[in-house]
Amino acid sequence: MSLVSAVGVLFPVLVLALVLGFVFLMRYLKHREHMAMIQRGIAPHQAAEATAPELRDRRSRLHGGLITTAVGLALTLGLLTLGFGPWLLGGLIPMFVGLATLLGYFLTDCRPKGADGSPNRQKGGGGAEGTGGCGP
Repeated sequence: MSLVSAVGVLFPVLVLALVLGFVFLMRYLKHREHMAMIQRGIAPHQAAEATAPELRDRRSRLHGGLITTAVGLALTLGLLTLGFGPWLLGGLIPMFVGLATLLGYFLTDCRPKGADGSPNRQKGGGGAEGTGGCGP
């Protein structure tokens, strides 16, 4: 077996081991964090509720849109080396899905809702300066 074929066989195995090792490490660290919170008398679900779900969902939309747009752009640029053709759809579709997600992020009204479901109107704008009342 030559060195090139050995590397060709071992490289995917090494990448898979690294990915699985990273997933295991993240789960282990989350478990340690929960155990430390329990030892200090904090319920892990109470800490998760400290962040408003609307803000978490909004931030997730921003992150997802940025990542999808970047991946689509990278795929488009990589496939562009083959020339123009239908294969560019493999990069253009995720890029425009990411752009649509980002557009949804910026067009969504993020003001907190009152008890009756209508947006709260606070004096002085009710939010961070220049964000229209929205946090990141």
